[in-house]
Amino acid sequence: MGYTVACGQLLVLTLGLVTISGQGFSDPDIDLTFNQFLQDNGYRGGAVAVMKDGELLLAKGFGTDRAGHEVTAQSTFHTSSVAKSLTAVALLQLVQEARISLKDKVFGELGVLSDIQPWNGTKADPRVYEITVDHLLHHAAGWDDLQGPLLDPVLNQFYHSRHASVPNIAKQMKKSFPLEAKSLISYVISQPLRFDPGTNVAYSNIAYLILGRVIEAVTDITYSDYVKRFVLNPCGMWNTHLGIVQRWDERAVTVEDQDLYYSLDGLSVDSALGWYSNVYDMVRFLRCTFETDLLLKDKTPLYAQPDITPLQQDSWYGAGFLSDSRAVWQEANTYTDDLILRYNMDNDQDTPDSWVVLLYDSSKRGDTREQLQELMESTVLQPQRGNLFYHDLSDIPWVSQPKESQTSSQITVKFSVNEHHLQAYVKALQTEGLSVQWFTSHTLADHTNFLVVSRRIAHPSRSQYDYILEHGMDHRHLLKKKMHLEELGYNMTQLHSYISRSHVVPIRFAAIFRYEAFSLDKQMKYGTGHLPEPYEKLVQMYYEKSFYPISQTIVYNKEEGDEEFSFIFVKDADDIRVDFKHHYDLSSAQLMKTTEDNAKSQLYMSYLNSYSVNGKPRFSAIYTNGTKVNGHLYTDRVETLASEIITSQLNNGIAPKFIVPYTEDEEIKYAMYMEAV
Repeated sequence: MGYTVACGQLLVLTLGLVTISGQGFSDPDIDLTFNQFLQDNGYRGGAVAVMKDGELLLAKGFGTDRAGHEVTAQSTFHTSSVAKSLTAVALLQLVQEARISLKDKVFGELGVLSDIQPWNGTKADPRVYEITVDHLLHHAAGWDDLQGPLLDPVLNQFYHSRHASVPNIAKQMKKSFPLEAKSLISYVISQPLRFDPGTNVAYSNIAYLILGRVIEAVTDITYSDYVKRFVLNPCGMWNTHLGIVQRWDERAVTVEDQDLYYSLDGLSVDSALGWYSNVYDMVRFLRCTFETDLLLKDKTPLYAQPDITPLQQDSWYGAGFLSDSRAVWQEANTYTDDLILRYNMDNDQDTPDSWVVLLYDSSKRGDTREQLQELMESTVLQPQRGNLFYHDLSDIPWVSQPKESQTSSQITVKFSVNEHHLQAYVKALQTEGLSVQWFTSHTLADHTNFLVVSRRIAHPSRSQYDYILEHGMDHRHLLKKKMHLEELGYNMTQLHSYISRSHVVPIRFAAIFRYEAFSLDKQMKYGTGHLPEPYEKLVQMYYEKSFYPISQTIVYNKEEGDEEFSFIFVKDADDIRVDFKHHYDLSSAQLMKTTEDNAKSQLYMSYLNSYSVNGKPRFSAIYTNGTKVNGHLYTDRVETLASEIITSQLNNGIAPKFIVPYTEDEEIKYAMYMEAV
């Protein structure tokens, strides 16, 4: 089943050259081999990613999903037992911070989960009180998902949807499905264990569901929030989330017309089986976990052979991963679509360091891992002329000027990043050496999304790559963050106010702070929440003192019935006055005319944003004589047309400086200001 192929180099969209594929390169030998693998094993589709020396060599989708849609590298899959890997890493962080010990008891008066008692006042099996955190991590706590009458209690809802002959836990507890994790755990610890904790190993989903509650007890925040803040965000895993997606997009294997994850609530099985992701994020996770110290300084517990495992055994359960002397990996849970994540610890120069395959359906052959391992180990992939992660980070083909150019840059544009995933997305940009050049937001229905333009600069100064983007701040949090970061040498260079659907008080702020972006003698003033009249007085006062604006962001406060202005003004050390004009409450037609009129006075756009007043789009703009290049403004473009314009103009050496989304006639449109790179 193996093959050897040297893949052609990735074609980069360069200024004046050629457009690349949205999934990376397409080599006919790879396509033929992987499609044959899918056919031989009865898979309808899948996605694969391969990494070597920190470089992504392949990220591609094959076949179709259950709805008949083409699978791409961006396709979302249920990642099954990868949840256990995420949970183990999160738990081991707490161990390495000495906030918990692997030897800590879990249940009982002195246990980490002392608040969870056996259901219905039942006297628990006394061995329950001997279970430690380490036992849970290594599937050695005394439960066995293959043993009746209960089988796997985490899948009890699924069993009953299949009319299996197991106790109905919800009915016994006089509750309804899905059961809350603590209720299920209470029931489980009221039942006898299958063996003494620490004397045997048997796969157990309930063990990892319990570990999720251990993390919550130690940190006093929800499991999902902890994993997001301390695992996903540091690794740039912006595509990874908990919960169920649309029915047709559920990535579970169909068994007798009934599939596992249609029968379960993803949030109720969070730390055992609850996560969704794609191949980009899965290789990010492997790279971040095993090749950096961002998550764990000591990786040994993830793959070390526990004492309970016989020394002659070829493989074993590490913490959250399976392992042998050469590699760590993770596989799918029973009843779910097949998947393999593998990281080679004892690697040679020819084979990948890590690879991920996510699949639709489950093979009946039972040797998927062995087939894929043979396939990957016999694969030779050449280094690519470009970064394949850019396909995940941009909605347009990314560009590169010729290497000999001193202004060499690569541009990415993402039209919509959910507010909840923004921090991880920005980290993904930073990991690939991309600097955020512009961001703004757009609120539609119940969602707040951000638009982000980033750029890779060939020879960046520290202020260009060392930056922090914060969002979701109120006035007080913004002030505290600004003061704290200023003490560390960071300057606020962009301020944005927006309406957030994730907060009770909807008006929020986002800002970029760059390391030493301003010289020591450059002055900066900022303000938030000013009404029009006092704002105009401030503008006049700052102008008289030789300050000029670099941000003028506006939200419409429905309760006050007026605009609220937030801003940044700066003053250069040489005290030379920068002429400017600021405008707001502009329609798209007025924006176009204002831009043309100011250009006649050699005042060119230095800031653009949009806001909504009673459902109608309005624009805020600043024009200065400090901007020497006259750009071109486009308005009223839908995303497809905006993408075409950006791609075409990049070929001519012209890049987007500002892209602003707005809603008009129930359709999202974009205004764009383009300048020569």
